Amino acid sequence: MSETTQSTAITGASILLDKVTKRYPGQDKPAVDGLTMEIPAGKIIMLVGPSGCGKTTTLKMINRLIEPTEGRIVLDDDDVTDIDGDALRRRIGYVIQAGGLFPHMTVATNIGIVPKMLGWSKDKIAARVDELLELVSLDPAMYRDRFPKELSGGQQQRVGVARALAADPPVLLMDEPFGAVDPITRQRLQDELLNIQEELQKTIVCVTHDFDEAVKLGDWIAIFTEGAQLVQYDTPERILADPANDFVEDFIGSGAGLKQLTLTRVNEVDLADAVVAEIGDLGSDVLSRLDEAGHDHAVVVDGRQRPIQWLTRRQLSKLDSVNDDVDAKLPVVGDRATLNDALDTMLVTSAGAALVTGTRDTFLGVIDVETVMDAITRAHKHAMTAHSHGRPVGVNTGTLDTVDGPPVTSGVASSVGERPGE
Repeated sequence: MSETTQSTAITGASILLDKVTKRYPGQDKPAVDGLTMEIPAGKIIMLVGPSGCGKTTTLKMINRLIEPTEGRIVLDDDDVTDIDGDALRRRIGYVIQAGGLFPHMTVATNIGIVPKMLGWSKDKIAARVDELLELVSLDPAMYRDRFPKELSGGQQQRVGVARALAADPPVLLMDEPFGAVDPITRQRLQDELLNIQEELQKTIVCVTHDFDEAVKLGDWIAIFTEGAQLVQYDTPERILADPANDFVEDFIGSGAGLKQLTLTRVNEVDLADAVVAEIGDLGSDVLSRLDEAGHDHAVVVDGRQRPIQWLTRRQLSKLDSVNDDVDAKLPVVGDRATLNDALDTMLVTSAGAALVTGTRDTFLGVIDVETVMDAITRAHKHAMTAHSHGRPVGVNTGTLDTVDGPPVTSGVASSVGERPGE
C-alpha cells in the first residue's frame, strides 16, 4: 500500500442497499423490511427516525456487524456479502458514541490499530497517526502518548474519528457519534466533521436522533418509520419546505420555519476584520494597532494561525508582551457552522461576537450579533417570498428538477418532490 497523502487519499464510494431485510428470531416483524436506497459517493447521509425504526441495524448491515437476512449491499462494484467480514470492516471506518477507544491503549496505538493489522510499517503508522491528529485538531506531541482516561469527551470523540480514518477508508459509518457530549462540544465536533469532509470527501452514513444535527450535517436525510421504511429521502431544504406526509411533518416538529434558518452557514455572511496579535508581540504595539483600527479586542493566534486568546484593551495594558496562554472558553465557531450555532456561541462572551475558524482551525475573522440578525431577517423575507410563490425555500426557481439526488429509493419521495404512490 502506498504512503497516504492528501494528494493520493481515497475519496468516497457509492453504496447500494438492494431490497435489504433483517429478521430476528422470535420477532413477528422484520427490523428492516425490503429497504432499497442508493447512497452517493462523497456525501453525508443522515439516517433519522423514531427509536427502534431500524436506523442502527441498517448502518451495521453495511459493514456486516449485523448480517442481512435477504438482499444485497453493494460497495462501489463489490457485493459486501462476498467479502470476508473482517476484511470488509478494515475498508469501512466506524465511529460510535464516546469514540469506543480501547482504554489500555494510548491514543497513537488506538489510531494505528487497523494500519497495524494491514501490515503497515511502524514509521508509516507513526506518520499517519500524526497526520490524523493534526486533521482532527489535536497536537500530536501533546496527545499521541495519552490514554483515553486522560482525554475529555470531545477529545475522545476526535480520536475515534481519527482511528476510523486511519487506513483511509472510502466509507465512514457513525452511530450517534456526538450524542454523549455537551452542546458546545457537540457543535464544535460537528463543525470539525464538516471541515474534514470538505477536505477528504468520504461517504459518511450517520445515525442520529437529533433532527437539527441531521439538517446541519446532511447532504441528504433519510427519514425512517418502523421496519426502516423510507418515508422521505431528500435534501434538508426540501424536507423542511415540503414534508412528504404528516409523519415527516410531525417528526420535524414545530418551528420548521426556524429550522430553515439553520441552513444558512457562517461562511455565507461577511465577516469582520480583527486586529491579530502573535505570541511575543509587545502589548503597547498591539494597543497602537487597536487605536488605528478603532477596535477594542485583539485576537491572539499561535504559530499555525489558530486563535488562542481574545484580549481586551485592559488586558493588553497589563502585558509587556503577548503570552502563549490558551483560553479554554474562547468563543469560536467554524465557518461551516450554522447561524444558530453562531448565536449560541456568542451567548458565552460579553463581546457580542465570536471568532470564526476554517480548515485546521485557522482564524478567518469575526462574526457579530448584528451580522447574524441581518442574515436571519433576509432569510425570513426569502422564506415568506418563497412560500407566497408556492415553491420550496432554498430552491431557486427552475432548478428543482436539476438537483442531484439518490437515483434509487424504495417507498420514498423522489428528488422532484413526488409523494409515494403518486
